Amino acid sequence: MNRTRRNVIAGASIAVLAAAGLGYEGWRHLAKGYPPTPYDDLLSLLPDREPAKQVGRAFLTANSGFVPARAAGALRQRIAGRPLSTVLQDELAQGDIIEAGHWLLPQTLVGLCALAAKS
Repeated sequence: MNRTRRNVIAGASIAVLAAAGLGYEGWRHLAKGYPPTPYDDLLSLLPDREPAKQVGRAFLTANSGFVPARAAGALRQRIAGRPLSTVLQDELAQGDIIEAGHWLLPQTLVGLCALAAKS
């Protein structure tokens, strides 16, 4: 096979594009996978669902009347497209906190954790 400058440049370009594509989408393959739920739009706000599930289970032991669909609706209204950090800061400033397993946390965070525990 005859190596020309054009072939080398084309091969290198393809390799760079492939590496860029893997770098851009590769995180999806390394991220933890969870089965799909109707609440993924909310649960995707959590950086890691495993610790959230622990908090959620602690909350659910004391609150057996938790209904995921109703909670999800309330959470969607409360968050309303705002960054989660802003919502949590506002709740802390207003004193909207809930106890979950001896932790005092913002209402929205506890709701997300309970939703993760139920999913």
